Amino acid sequence: MDTARLLNNPLTSGLLDFLFPPLCLGCGEYCEDEPCICARCRARIETFTTLTCLTCGAMIPLEQSCPICRERFFPLFAFGNYVAPFTEIIRQFKFKGITSPARWIAPLVCDQFGESLYSRASRVDGLIPIPLHPSRQHARGYNQAEVFARALGDKLLLPVVTDLLYRAKRRRPQARIDREQRARNIRGVFEVDRTPAESGRYILVDDVVTTGATVREAKRVLLQSGHRVIGVISMAHGV
Repeated sequence: MDTARLLNNPLTSGLLDFLFPPLCLGCGEYCEDEPCICARCRARIETFTTLTCLTCGAMIPLEQSCPICRERFFPLFAFGNYVAPFTEIIRQFKFKGITSPARWIAPLVCDQFGESLYSRASRVDGLIPIPLHPSRQHARGYNQAEVFARALGDKLLLPVVTDLLYRAKRRRPQARIDREQRARNIRGVFEVDRTPAESGRYILVDDVVTTGATVREAKRVLLQSGHRVIGVISMAHGV
């Protein structure tokens, strides 16, 4: 009997549920709902109704531009605030190989920002997930930003570009250092493959954006190579 038939067998699946009951990714309680996030935790996730300008930090109403930064407006489309229970859900997605939150959040964030996001998506050439260093991706087995980007690409009908921006240097994880040191820590870690002759317009994708240092550095490097970055989409934003 192959694996698929084994898992679909009622006796086998019942035994697996008994031995490994499905638990909510947020609170750890028994949960049969897809994607293993209970109704209580879903209701507790603080979602955003505004954009964030990653240049100055201001919260901007949908369909508007930043009145302070003007042409330097760098909008972030973030699904939820990076506080409990969302922090635990993201941790499970990022470090435990549980990728279902990406497929759940992708259509929600698109619906959440509606025309403001779709209009920008219609003017770009693709989505660029923030890359991991090859050694870190090898150890983890996947790049969580790329998993989320592919779920977004299916919804926005955009290709996911993984061969343009890459992480050439390994540094300490941003989450483990002081907020004031993050810009210095991330400086110079990204490089751009200069093989493509034509410049492009892109939206960056990451799982969590806090200070914005990582995505701003990625934007800077892409801009130096003749590309444009017109925004960022993330699962969570630490306000």
